[in-house]
Amino acid sequence: MKPRAMLILPIALPLATLAAAPPGPLILPGKWENRVEIIDVKMPGGPPGVAAAMRGRPTTVTSCITPQQAAMGPQAALNADKACRFLRYSAQGGRIASELVCTRPSGTMRMTSQGSYTPTSYAVTGTGVMTGKMRMTMTTKTTGRRIGGC
Repeated sequence: MKPRAMLILPIALPLATLAAAPPGPLILPGKWENRVEIIDVKMPGGPPGVAAAMRGRPTTVTSCITPQQAAMGPQAALNADKACRFLRYSAQGGRIASELVCTRPSGTMRMTSQGSYTPTSYAVTGTGVMTGKMRMTMTTKTTGRRIGGC
């Protein structure tokens, strides 16, 4: 899995988790700011310094959620990645919990997450375990907030 893909997945996961919840105003359409920070990463046998370089450097991505996407739920954020599927999920009463598996030629990543959400924000802590060619474990903190119209 490419390093950029490893950063995008923790952002997409909370949004996709919300999509699995019952109908209702899970998120509002508009421009969203999504921030992911890798809190910890372990790469046994990995290149020296790579894990340290990934740790503690927040990445912020903005995205536009259209009214159509909001009506469908935020699963649109993950629909492009056919390599991923949910094993379990729950998004209700302002709480999120999920487990997602992404299978690629370079390995399989299993992400679990838990956190909270409102129609205009979310905060999720996740743990990912990657097996295959590049073994690693990472803990992430992901937050998002609606910052206005698109």
